[in-house]
Amino acid sequence: MKHRLSPLVGVGSALALAPAICQALAFTPLLPTPSAAQDRPLTVNMTEVYRAGGVNAPDWALFGPAAALQASFDGAGNLLLLDAFNKRVVVVGPDGQLVRIVGREGEGPGEFQEVRALAVWRDGRFAVPDTEHSAIQVFSPDGELERFVRWPGEPRTLSTALRHREIRADPLGDRIVARGVEGVLVEMMSFGNRLQGYPEDDTEGVDDRALEMLDLSGDVIASVPVLQGWRAPRPEPPSSTSLDDWPKIVAAVEDRYFEPTFHWDVLPDGTIAYSDSTAYAVKLASPDGSVTDVLRRLLSPETVSERIRQGTIAFRLQRLEESLANPPSTSLPFGRDPEQSRRTIRDREFYHEVPVVQGIRATWDGGLWIQRRSENPWDDEGPIDVFDADREYVGTLSAGEPAMPIAFGPDGLVAHMESDEFDVPTLVVSRVER
Repeated sequence: MKHRLSPLVGVGSALALAPAICQALAFTPLLPTPSAAQDRPLTVNMTEVYRAGGVNAPDWALFGPAAALQASFDGAGNLLLLDAFNKRVVVVGPDGQLVRIVGREGEGPGEFQEVRALAVWRDGRFAVPDTEHSAIQVFSPDGELERFVRWPGEPRTLSTALRHREIRADPLGDRIVARGVEGVLVEMMSFGNRLQGYPEDDTEGVDDRALEMLDLSGDVIASVPVLQGWRAPRPEPPSSTSLDDWPKIVAAVEDRYFEPTFHWDVLPDGTIAYSDSTAYAVKLASPDGSVTDVLRRLLSPETVSERIRQGTIAFRLQRLEESLANPPSTSLPFGRDPEQSRRTIRDREFYHEVPVVQGIRATWDGGLWIQRRSENPWDDEGPIDVFDADREYVGTLSAGEPAMPIAFGPDGLVAHMESDEFDVPTLVVSRVER
């Protein structure tokens, strides 16, 4: 069946544009609106290959919540799906049939306890960090455990483990590129330690605006900082053991609405692409972190107006109410009841600009997809600028046409995740028409 993908729920990763695929992009006249005056609009058609999941799926395709799923293709077109809720990695072949299930809940090697992230190399090897194991488990292409690489010293702290929620396989070696841990999570743990009289969490490591390289070639993980992105100035959080001071601590470390975040991905040649400001300036860095180029477009950050403030608060409140109406999906801030969460949404501060860049993903063949802010800045999905492997601007896909896939693979394969009204996920794998 041929179809044109509409916006999907729970998407967040990348789509590949092979040279042959570029020929499938249809150019249309420039839009006359100011926000799109520089855009070269594109459309792309996809053919659905298979689906897996949903309420009537076989046991292997009964996945946990979409928020607990991560996926990546290998070079053979197999899709590896980390189902963190069910403590397993599901490998699906190019024909949509189950290849194997790797792992289960347990304390032994090859079993999972607390997992959040997946890194897949093109030869089919993959790695899964496990907080409770205090290690990263590396598996062969056939799903056998190759190595159990531990962190130096035990036990590892929670803040160290949380760094491994966003990782990529290094295409140049037996390493993983990992983003650091969010300051609010570090402070949450440190605050809890202070309340209970435990030592401060003084683990060294990069923050959530930085990347580190994890070498897995030995028995013990070797960590080397790669690059540090820019962070908007913030006050130092108070060091306190009073519950009354918790809101002040959160306010000092939690991102304000529209504060520029750190978006990044790794290209097939090891180049790191990242954005750390409100401007349209995507930096390209070598594996050692040295910036070699910057991709720019003449698109400016938007000043935060009263309309944007009110719209953002209303949007967040609506999402909170929707989550409260669906208890299995509810995720409330630490130690807060629903009314306190509503107050937090209303009282959270705003950064003075809306960043242009909202997401960066590398394509299978070395291009980039750069997602921009939506017409309503509080929305998640805006248009996507497409750059080819030569860093040349190809054109712009309209918002949701298609949405950012959760994974991309060889020969035009792409994956999206759909969720029904009960939040039951379905994996949809398609192929970009040539």
